[in-house]
Amino acid sequence: MDYDVIVSTLAATVRLTTPLLLACLAGLYSERSGVFDIGLEGKMLAGAFGAATISVLTGNVWLGLLGAIGVSIMMAMLHALASITLKGNQIISGVAINFLAQGLTAVLGLAWFHQGGRTPQLPDGGRFASIIWPWADQIRPVPIIGPLYATLLSGHNLLVYIAFLCVPVTYWVLYRTRFGLRLRASAKIPRRSIPPASR
Repeated sequence: MDYDVIVSTLAATVRLTTPLLLACLAGLYSERSGVFDIGLEGKMLAGAFGAATISVLTGNVWLGLLGAIGVSIMMAMLHALASITLKGNQIISGVAINFLAQGLTAVLGLAWFHQGGRTPQLPDGGRFASIIWPWADQIRPVPIIGPLYATLLSGHNLLVYIAFLCVPVTYWVLYRTRFGLRLRASAKIPRRSIPPASR
């Protein structure tokens, strides 16, 4: 296989890994607090729909990002209401959120945009632009190092770099801060079945 094809495949992998990585980190925070979040897929879908809808209506990528965060928080609060406040089963609540997001985004997309449950094409200001690193075009012809720098490291949008930066930050927050200690301490400890005392 051609080296440029391998580098392009790796660059696409890094780009497509970003939403999954962010969802996994969110699930890590949730799991460390004692809540198993099976509804991550539904929150991703609802957040993506909210971001696309607001970006289409406003043409502003930052408002779209805030919309995605807001929709995801509302879905998380619904999950918290069901599984923590009402003491429901966390697995069932998460699966219900997945089903709710799948149905609701399709119905709202069809009702609002009349495009078969999809959002329209995002405007130019509705997407994060690619960040080109310094001298990427000049270094590109250099064998081996050039394609790695110009294609694999450079050319991604801001969220890609933030997502990979969040990995060490998450480790530091969970294991080196008071917040992380309190978050991990808040996890429920499973009760062991204690046999009745012999008489």
